[in-house]
Amino acid sequence: MENKQIMKEAQESLKGKWGISIAACLIAGAITIMITILGGYLINEDWGGNFLSLLITPPIAVGLALFFINVHDGNKLEIKTIFNPFKEVWTNSVLAYLMMIVIVIIGTILFIIPGIIATLMFSQIFYIIAEDKEIDPYNALVKSKQMMEGNKWKLFKILLRILLLAIVCILTLGIGFIWLAPYQNAVYAKFYKVVKQEKKLIACRR
Repeated sequence: MENKQIMKEAQESLKGKWGISIAACLIAGAITIMITILGGYLINEDWGGNFLSLLITPPIAVGLALFFINVHDGNKLEIKTIFNPFKEVWTNSVLAYLMMIVIVIIGTILFIIPGIIATLMFSQIFYIIAEDKEIDPYNALVKSKQMMEGNKWKLFKILLRILLLAIVCILTLGIGFIWLAPYQNAVYAKFYKVVKQEKKLIACRR
C-alpha cells in the first residue's frame, strides 16, 4: 500500500474518534513531561528525569500503540488502555526500549546514518509488544528488524511528511499539535498493520 493511501485511511479511521484520541495523546504526553520534571526534582541531577522517564515512557508508548491499534481495528476505545502495559508488559517494554536505545546510540556514535537506520529498524517494537504480551525484548527487536526489511525508506518518507505537518503546526502557535498527535499515531498504527499484513502474505507465498 502506498504511503498516501496509508495516511488517508489513518485519517478516516479517526472519524468519530477524534475526541478520545486527542485525550489519550494529551494524557500520555502530560505524564511523560511530568515524569521527566519529577525525576529531575527528586533525584536532583540532570540525568534524574531521563532515568525516571526510561521506566515510564516505554509502557506508555506501548499503551498508546495499543490504543491506536484499537482505533485501526474499530475496537472499543478506553483511556485506561494506555496504562495496561504497566501491569502486563512493563519489564519487557523497558528492556526492549533500553536495548534499542543502546543500539541507536552506538550507530549514531559511529556515523549519524547508521543511527537513523537503527531507529527505523526497531521502530515497530512497541506495536509488536502491544499485540504480543508474551514476546521477549530480544525477539521483539528481531521481529521489528524483519518487518522493516525493505520498509525503512517507506517509513522515513512518512516521517518527513509528519515533520512538514509539524512545521505547519508551529505556525499555528502549537495549537495544531492537538490534532497532529492522534493523526500521526493513527498513521504509525496503520503503517504497522500494513507492513505486518504484507510480510505475512510474502511468507505464505514461499
